[in-house]
Amino acid sequence: MPSLYLISCRMFEDELVHIFEEEDEEDESTRLIVIENQNISEIEKKLNEASVKYERASFEEFPPKINSIDDFVVVLDLLEFALDANPQTLKEEVYRAIETRGELFDGILVFYGLCGNVLDSLENDFAYLEIPVRILRDSQGEIVDDCICAAFESRGAYAEAIMGEKRGEGTYFLTPMQAANWREMLVLAKLAPNPDDTEMMRMVFEYSGYKNVGKVDTGLCYEKEFHKTVDEFANLFDLKIRSFTGSTKVTDESYHSIKKDIIQEASEKPVL
Repeated sequence: MPSLYLISCRMFEDELVHIFEEEDEEDESTRLIVIENQNISEIEKKLNEASVKYERASFEEFPPKINSIDDFVVVLDLLEFALDANPQTLKEEVYRAIETRGELFDGILVFYGLCGNVLDSLENDFAYLEIPVRILRDSQGEIVDDCICAAFESRGAYAEAIMGEKRGEGTYFLTPMQAANWREMLVLAKLAPNPDDTEMMRMVFEYSGYKNVGKVDTGLCYEKEFHKTVDEFANLFDLKIRSFTGSTKVTDESYHSIKKDIIQEASEKPVL
């Protein structure tokens, strides 16, 4: 009964649904349990729309909730957007989750990037658990900067997108989830006390050096208004659109890599 504890920012909702939608089609032995909290309403809608099988549970029901007959169990713990506004608080919450629950599982995957460099030593800090504890890395093995960087497949590709800006013309990047929640994200980034004040926001973007909005299309369609929302955002704040082809490679490969390692490790353990 190998199990994975997956701790994720809400910003990766779409990537998670994509992973488990494919799991449902390709590997029916995977059992998904979503931890009940105030952050799961939107991902539940998407899981239901994609007909992904899952259960809800509280941590009070563990470990008996996980049966020995299960082939592979994923327990998803979705954390709130607001943590992104304070990197130190984010680190404390992620570390607290691992410290209090990590020993229940055979591996831990954290769907975050460096996030202000506060999670750069996470893997080393929890090496004492003697199970795989991983954070999102690109194909070169580098921890991604954040959710935008993850959508570009690598830190190098993300850097190229930034370097491609014209002098003095910064780009505010939007993935589908960033676009769907842009008002909340602007407030959290301290760019806007009131994102509904269009004139003030135009001034903020201009003062901050933003002249473009970067549309990062990951190919996922769970946020159905993505293209329309980016167009409206650009028009609202007088920004030019720069289009980028995104990807789910970082999240897909991080998940499948740790799953493979957990299952392999479990198969090599002696049966008592």
